[in-house]
Amino acid sequence: MKNVIGHQLVEQRFADALQRGNLHHAWLLHGIKGIGKHTLAENLTARLLCDSHSACGTCHACRMLEAGSHPDVYHIGLLEKKRDISIDQVRDLLGFLALSGSESERRVVILDDAERLNNQAANALLKGLEEPSPGSLLLIVCADIEKLPATVRSRCLLQHCAPLDEPGVREVLQLEFADTLGADAVLLDLVVGFADGCPGAVSCLHERNIIDALQLWSRLTENIADADIAKVENWCRSNVASVPHELIIRVLLQPLYPLLQNLKPEAFEAAQLLHKAVRGCMRWPGEVQRQSLRAAPSLLACLLELRSALRNPVIQR
Repeated sequence: MKNVIGHQLVEQRFADALQRGNLHHAWLLHGIKGIGKHTLAENLTARLLCDSHSACGTCHACRMLEAGSHPDVYHIGLLEKKRDISIDQVRDLLGFLALSGSESERRVVILDDAERLNNQAANALLKGLEEPSPGSLLLIVCADIEKLPATVRSRCLLQHCAPLDEPGVREVLQLEFADTLGADAVLLDLVVGFADGCPGAVSCLHERNIIDALQLWSRLTENIADADIAKVENWCRSNVASVPHELIIRVLLQPLYPLLQNLKPEAFEAAQLLHKAVRGCMRWPGEVQRQSLRAAPSLLACLLELRSALRNPVIQR
């Protein structure tokens, strides 16, 4: 079983429910991407199927889980080059849950990327939630709970997974980047800052060229109102294809958090424009994918709108 940092409370709730014998048939693990929800789901699966319900790591069931060969566990998620999870995938999921267990009386499905269920798939899943098969457990991993229909949410046991605190992020990244960062404490601090509570968001930073690109991006956008647009445009053209888009926006918006939290009431109209520009930046990664936008020009357009909003004299005061 992998060590899960930051979600011990959910693990304890699961263990307590398992011990009492009243385990809910569908757990919805929700929270932003990159905080370990899928690993948490795997650990809950290990706890359920382990001979001693402790995820011991040594029993036959735990060894099969470690090898990825346990016949009573089924994984589904967004397939490569697909925009959503289809109804056929959900039908396969429900068919698996209806079977008798091979090694135990339990069957577990881990449904990842649940926010990408299309309407037909979500409706099919709803039927399975309303009529759960005996011994079945559905662990749903979701990065945006609002994209799931309320009818699906209401039939699950909701478990919010929060971003990790700074020590938790540091612990995860020290393990993950041991070979890359070595004893470079300054670089580790930088990566921890980029993570902003979500270690998974910086998994690409094993590549030093991406770290260097993000360092430059951070310097160029540290003061967005006075950013050198020519240099910003050049960065976009050179790096937007290689640096993950979510991470670009994360670094872009980090300097604005204190300002957004301390806007004065008299700046209401200017604040609305600023929030609109921030939302535009946050939507940019998804819109590039959904609408096949040209990444570099559309990013620059978002930044220019943000820059204009920040240069409002009311905001500057």
